[in-house]
Amino acid sequence: MNKYTNQQLTSARVIAALVELAREVAAEADRGGRFTPHLSSDELAFYDAITQNEFAVEVQGETILAKIARDLVGVMRRDVRTDWTVRADVRAKLRSSIKRLLIINGYPPNKQSGAIKLVMEQMEQMESMAPRYAEERA
Repeated sequence: MNKYTNQQLTSARVIAALVELAREVAAEADRGGRFTPHLSSDELAFYDAITQNEFAVEVQGETILAKIARDLVGVMRRDVRTDWTVRADVRAKLRSSIKRLLIINGYPPNKQSGAIKLVMEQMEQMESMAPRYAEERA
């Protein structure tokens, strides 16, 4: 935008860049639709976290990882409370449930500790979901 303001870019270039950005946003929105059943945005966030481990993608495949992502969101919906970010006992139970789910599903197949840590970080980043999930349960 600074280049446009300083008249270093034409309006046509700015519009072309905006159109390309709109295409990228549309493609990102449809990314969960390639799975059966479709992945929601919450599930897609976990899917992105667990596919960071390339060995897991090779060994387990996208279908199994998508199932794990759905299950992770299910655990979040079941166990999260509105005050989960404040109460250590609620956080510990949630972490334990997530680790158990990952172990049951054999994730990560190469026993890389950083993969589980990444999923836990994703859980913490999704703290905005807590009120919504707690409301759904009520």
